[in-house]
Amino acid sequence: MKAKYAVWVAFFLNLTYAIVEFIAGGIFGSSAVLADSVHDLVDAIAIGISAFLETISNREEDNQYTLGYKRFSLLGAVVTAVILVTGSVLVILENVTKILHPQPVNDEGILWLGIIAITINLLASLVIGKGKTKNESILSLHFLEDTLGWVAVILMAIVLRFTDWYILDPLLSLVISFFILSKALPRFWSTLKIFLDAVPEGLDIKQVKSGLE
Repeated sequence: MKAKYAVWVAFFLNLTYAIVEFIAGGIFGSSAVLADSVHDLVDAIAIGISAFLETISNREEDNQYTLGYKRFSLLGAVVTAVILVTGSVLVILENVTKILHPQPVNDEGILWLGIIAITINLLASLVIGKGKTKNESILSLHFLEDTLGWVAVILMAIVLRFTDWYILDPLLSLVISFFILSKALPRFWSTLKIFLDAVPEGLDIKQVKSGLE
């Protein structure tokens, strides 16, 4: 599947499920699900921007951009990473206070929601994972991480089915957010260096110069 179509598929999957998550999170009373819905909504916006820039990147070179439009794909990757980091930080700030006042949640509803979420995220990851651009690589990483997050949510729902440890809900939100942040920041930095034409890692520029002399 071409990059632009793959990214658009990811956009619509993410946007649709973010809305479903938001509604279900309110019904089930889960701050983890609500936080993830906000996170996914922000991601959907980022993916939409990326999809638009990915489309532009496929244009042929012209008098305005003599080297072509390929860097627009990198720009999309940078924007996606920035929004992903921002969303994670906001989720962390939101759930720190909720640890002090945990609320009961609908564990059965969360369990079924998690199963559906894993299915959608795996599908999106498979679609995006076939692409070769830096932009698609970041999006694929997001969907895989989201899948792991929902596996943890399902495990939490199973535990809550037999206990009243409702503090697990906001705690899990923090764990997922910190995990995503730890992956998104290095990926953002590496993409930004490529975008700014930094010297590739492991390349000794002095050695290259001496070899050319």
